[in-house]
Amino acid sequence: MGQAIIYSDGYSHPFAETSPLLADLARGRGWSVAIEASLDAVLERLNVRDLLIVNALRWSMTQHEKYAADRPQWAVALPDAQMRRLDDHVRLGGTLLVMHTGTICWDNQPGWAAIMGGGWRWGVSHHPPLGTVRVALTGAGRAMSNGPAQFDIVDEAYHHLSPAADCEILATADAGEGPQPVAWIRRHGTGRVGVDALGHDGRSLRDPGHGALIGSMLGWLGEET
Repeated sequence: MGQAIIYSDGYSHPFAETSPLLADLARGRGWSVAIEASLDAVLERLNVRDLLIVNALRWSMTQHEKYAADRPQWAVALPDAQMRRLDDHVRLGGTLLVMHTGTICWDNQPGWAAIMGGGWRWGVSHHPPLGTVRVALTGAGRAMSNGPAQFDIVDEAYHHLSPAADCEILATADAGEGPQPVAWIRRHGTGRVGVDALGHDGRSLRDPGHGALIGSMLGWLGEET
């Protein structure tokens, strides 16, 4: 097993709490782990044997003036060269796990959503307030995870992430508006991608059912292709 590098950085979420919990889950699946707050540092050390975990929230912040005061510190437009580096990492055989707000990142680069096979679309996607969410594993999710087929957590349930037809849906979440696909796996080139749109804070990641689901995704990402 190679190294898992967690990119942990961004706006209005407790990444200092959630990234160490993700690190523990990755270590439990045999990965050595490093946590980096700089994407430049991540991409400098990333190699094809590594798992990149994006647990971050960096985007243009142009969608609403409520973000105006925070743009100088948190807004970012991902350079084309870094987008190519991310795409090459997966397409040429690397692995990627995108957590929660990672589905919102880098909205200036359509290629990011293409790697994930879905993601947050401004004006389409939304989430109800943080609250109790019923998570149900699909048949594929139950086959991968040794945890419960259904569990309740406190989380943000992202709606309308529009996973592509080649995504294998592992779990849905229902916050009162019907089941929404929130966890899936797919192939991108010769690499593997997992997306888990849950995981707002430590309560979610400490839940045994959610931890088992993440662990199963980490196991799949670590399999030899």
